[in-house]
Amino acid sequence: MSERGATWGKQGEQGEESGQGEESGQGSGLVVATGVFDLLHIGHLRFLEAARQLGDGLIVGVESDARVRRWKGPRRPIQSEEDRSALVGALKGVDRVFTITGERTDPAFYVELLRPLHARYLAVTADDPLLAVKREAMAAIGVELRIVVPRIENYSTTRLVELLEPS
Repeated sequence: MSERGATWGKQGEQGEESGQGEESGQGSGLVVATGVFDLLHIGHLRFLEAARQLGDGLIVGVESDARVRRWKGPRRPIQSEEDRSALVGALKGVDRVFTITGERTDPAFYVELLRPLHARYLAVTADDPLLAVKREAMAAIGVELRIVVPRIENYSTTRLVELLEPS
């Protein structure tokens, strides 16, 4: 699947797909969520827990190191994509993890990335910077975009990094 901008794995192990987790969500169908997940915090946990409640399985796309550097600058990410994928994959409600690669962020990219997953939902946060692009892409392939959590104030990796830097 790397030609579509993704590599697969459970808990960061490329090339292997795992089955669904033991727990079932309240809804039905597969849910996909994406993000950087650099320093895991309560906002990430609440987002992924809310996403998992939409369906029967949760697949999480973790942004590659190169994509994060382009968006957030040369000092990010703090943790490697392998470590971030392993941490996200170890969470109870996450069934599979994949890495999102490449430079594109247009609607066609998200169609190519997510169509093969046959998801029912794409879970996002209210402050997703690519919300409009993702909404357009998901409409094209019949995936329902769901905002599962509002912006959670004071919980962001950027804020954590700022707090940890010397004044």
